[in-house]
Amino acid sequence: MRHSYVTHLTEDGVDRRFIQQQVGHECDSSLAIYTHVSDDFMNTSLHKALAPAFAGA
Repeated sequence: MRHSYVTHLTEDGVDRRFIQQQVGHECDSSLAIYTHVSDDFMNTSLHKALAPAFAGA
């Protein structure tokens, strides 16, 4: 259940700090253990992150 909870909150755009507090982790990096996002979510996130680099091209 914890995996689903963290994954759904992540995919819905909830602040990572809030999620971290909800599951009781001191380090944000430990959330990666519980996050299993979809391929669509990963592709969309990657596109958003790279879009500024290719905007001038």
